Amino acid sequence: MEASVFGCRLDLLVRLYDTTTGAAVNENAIIFRKNDQIIRPEMRGIGTYVFINTGRENFLMHIKVNGFEEYETEVDYETLDSHLPALDVFLMPSENTFDGERFFSFSGTLPFLEAIEAVNLSRPVCMANSYDLKKNELSFFGVNGGRVRMDSVWYGLLRADKTGYEKLEVKANVTPSSVKLGNPLKEEVTSNLPVMRILIGRVGEDGTYLLRARNDGGGQVYLVRFIVDGREMFQTVDMNAPEQLHVCEAQAETVIENDDALAAEGSKV
Repeated sequence: MEASVFGCRLDLLVRLYDTTTGAAVNENAIIFRKNDQIIRPEMRGIGTYVFINTGRENFLMHIKVNGFEEYETEVDYETLDSHLPALDVFLMPSENTFDGERFFSFSGTLPFLEAIEAVNLSRPVCMANSYDLKKNELSFFGVNGGRVRMDSVWYGLLRADKTGYEKLEVKANVTPSSVKLGNPLKEEVTSNLPVMRILIGRVGEDGTYLLRARNDGGGQVYLVRFIVDGREMFQTVDMNAPEQLHVCEAQAETVIENDDALAAEGSKV
């Protein structure tokens, strides 16, 4: 009698995060759909799910989680690691929660908008200490001398003039006071620069946008980072009395010129 051999392959790892807190989503009422078909991945820790032997064909994933806005994304394996295809999903809490939590919602429409996110200027997670370019490691210290663990994925390193921030991808905690980054930093790092967790928003194909933050009674002044026609821009927004996103005149002219140039180039094809 011939022996049978069964192999298992991890085809996708999905990590679910609450975009307002950066914490893993601790909720069991979750429905995953693959191209409109319900699929049942295995849970491997809070907010972490694995898909075994499901195939690696690109597909449309739909995620419905109790207490959060529904989420949909294209899973493109060409953009994922072939050895460990992993997808970080940032879920936005619904305003219609059962526990009575309150939220600020910042929404509107801006033509040519591609992405939006923000950091709370009054909520630094820690302060930068130094940066080792060779190791691509950032050291830091607590705001009040306390211990810090950077468990989220994305953080913002505030510029010295506070007009913007550099986006940091944290890959791993190296020591209790240093982390390994995903990409080398482009800007100079000086001691005492605040590091803040990034709140990720959503953008529709028509330029509609939505940012949602928890109304916990603290400071609600955010530095919003948004991408318009490939250009990075920043705007300070007070969630208590938010203004709509806007592009200054000089930036608007550049965006329009770029769009006109692309349209003219397309007409030559």
